[in-house]
Amino acid sequence: MKKLLFTIISVLLLGYSSAEAQLLWKISGNGLEKPSYIFGTHHMAPASVLDSVPGFKEALASVDKVYGEMVMADAMSPESQQMMMMAAIAPQDSTLTAVLSPAAIDSLNNILAKYLGPQMTAAALNPMKPAMVSTLLAAAQTQSAFPQYNAAQQLDGEIQSRATAIGKEVGGLETMADQCQALFGGSILAQANDLMQAVRNDEIAIDVVKQLANAYLAGDLQAMLDIMENPATGFNDEQADRMLNRRNADWMRVLAGMLPTMSILIAVGAGHLPGDKGLISLLRREGYTVEPTTK
Repeated sequence: MKKLLFTIISVLLLGYSSAEAQLLWKISGNGLEKPSYIFGTHHMAPASVLDSVPGFKEALASVDKVYGEMVMADAMSPESQQMMMMAAIAPQDSTLTAVLSPAAIDSLNNILAKYLGPQMTAAALNPMKPAMVSTLLAAAQTQSAFPQYNAAQQLDGEIQSRATAIGKEVGGLETMADQCQALFGGSILAQANDLMQAVRNDEIAIDVVKQLANAYLAGDLQAMLDIMENPATGFNDEQADRMLNRRNADWMRVLAGMLPTMSILIAVGAGHLPGDKGLISLLRREGYTVEPTTK
């Protein structure tokens, strides 16, 4: 079961203490004339989550600008989608049939058929890196926890759409190239091992996905962090560095220059918020007061 949830958490990026269980946090102090906010998203949660978060509507209305991981409208452009597809293609000597045994291919086909239908086979996905196949599988597993998920109202995109509708400027903390590196930048062998681990532990993964979903809906970042830091199910050092820590540090350099000049709402995957190298800790080290909103 070791590292079972790497791809699931990569897709969701969920997930300080339970006493501070909250998704929306206010950033103040350190000379700020007006507070900013940081909100943890779940990339497959229904957009209706926003209506149940105390103070979210007021925070969105109060800020000058909204920043997500990327500008979602740009991420959905043909150019960006083409870039992601190119990044997801494996070298010719590292296709699925080259890195997986026939028995592993059979097991993969069974699990793909379970979630995506009989037409979605290893042969159909053969040119893809294992990480791309893992991403498809993890998204399908996660949708079992959020059957009401509507791709047309994806949570990060919905936040940016609502911001645009009330005249707020929207920006991104990174590019599609950055996200491609985070998702598909690991070694092919490690990707193949992660994929087959997910296949072997499908039932366990479904159970934990539901635990993560429930924790997110409850605003319990501590429960999410516990799963992420569990040696049996969470990130290894390389994965944590690539998916979370380096990106958080890069984003913090951007935010440190931006926060003194304007009020912003930062909306990124909730996994970027907690922990010693999470954005909440990094903001506090910069001298800001970061506290959960209550209304």
